[in-house]
Amino acid sequence: MNLPQLRALRAVHEAGSVTGAADLLTITQSAVSHALASLETELGLLLVVRDRTGCCLTEAGRRLLPHAVEALRHVDRLAEEATAAAGLVTGRLRLGALPSACRILPPLIRRFGRRYPAVQVVLLEGTDDEVDEWIERRVVELGVVTGPRPDLHTVPLADDEMLAVLPAEHPLAGELDVSLPELADDPFLLSSGGCEPLIRRLYGEQGIPLAPAHRVREMTTLLAMIRENLGVSVIPSLSLNGTAERISALPLRPAAPRSLLLAARSDTDLGPAGSAFLDTVRV
Repeated sequence: MNLPQLRALRAVHEAGSVTGAADLLTITQSAVSHALASLETELGLLLVVRDRTGCCLTEAGRRLLPHAVEALRHVDRLAEEATAAAGLVTGRLRLGALPSACRILPPLIRRFGRRYPAVQVVLLEGTDDEVDEWIERRVVELGVVTGPRPDLHTVPLADDEMLAVLPAEHPLAGELDVSLPELADDPFLLSSGGCEPLIRRLYGEQGIPLAPAHRVREMTTLLAMIRENLGVSVIPSLSLNGTAERISALPLRPAAPRSLLLAARSDTDLGPAGSAFLDTVRV
């Protein structure tokens, strides 16, 4: 086995097609196909299934993928540590973030890029559970999570608060704040794009059942539904993003602050680029 074969397997899994894998690796499609075919021949296993929609890994491919990813991680880390010892931070840094955190990261990525232009930063957006899984499986080196998280190595990133979001014509829209029990009679709209565990915890602490009338992933869709008086929701203040027309956003009573943390599996799990990014956040 060789590194191009392992990189081709990982890239096909990430991109879902040979064409996409070739774009990720900046090589030709025939080079990707050749690397996969030679790996399958060497192992005597079918690793990738091709159809009209793209490619997916077979059961054998899925079982071997984590080992390929881990091997490539160690090889990449070796190269990064070697260049860092010579005074240059290089490589690729993968970050995972909740949708609301994606407003915070771009200025940090820009500042980091000015200091470390040889590092390629890749930002992945996902739900709480997805970001947790990416950190655990080392799909990302750093991920944005809500605190506290004593199980991870973390650095404070930002603070905001959870807000009740109501249609502008709602009877409570003119209040200074609102409690969760006051929202109990309204259809609840839940965004699965982030903060669901925190929302469920808030409701659980007050002994209020949470039975969403609708679940949507995109925050823009959720806010549009609220504008049309289809229900109410609870979202982080960072998610409003200046789009509060025909919506009333009220603090919760009692207040529900939220802490965003930049997290890694452990401090020893960080490479030079990850450590440098944390230093950028700390400044």
